Amino acid sequence: MKHLLLAASLGLAPVALQAEEAETRLHVTGLTCPSCSYIVATALKHIDTVEIAEFAEGEAEDGLYVLRYDDLVTDPEALIAAVTGVGYGASLVSGSGS
Repeated sequence: MKHLLLAASLGLAPVALQAEEAETRLHVTGLTCPSCSYIVATALKHIDTVEIAEFAEGEAEDGLYVLRYDDLVTDPEALIAAVTGVGYGASLVSGSGS
């Protein structure tokens, strides 16, 4: 509200921010069983606007999550924090991010 009042006092029209869908590929390690994938997915789904578009199980107790989200609400660092917060390793795959 303060921003709208400031914009009005400066003679500027308020501008609504548009949500932008971002897509990030997240490499997750430590997935030793199907329950691990479920735990990670649950942690990611608890972040507002996050949608798991795809999951591919790797060969060495790892996996790749393709995530879509509103980049005005969250960012890749929050995705990594959610995964590491439940005990798994996570890193962005090169060439991904908002």
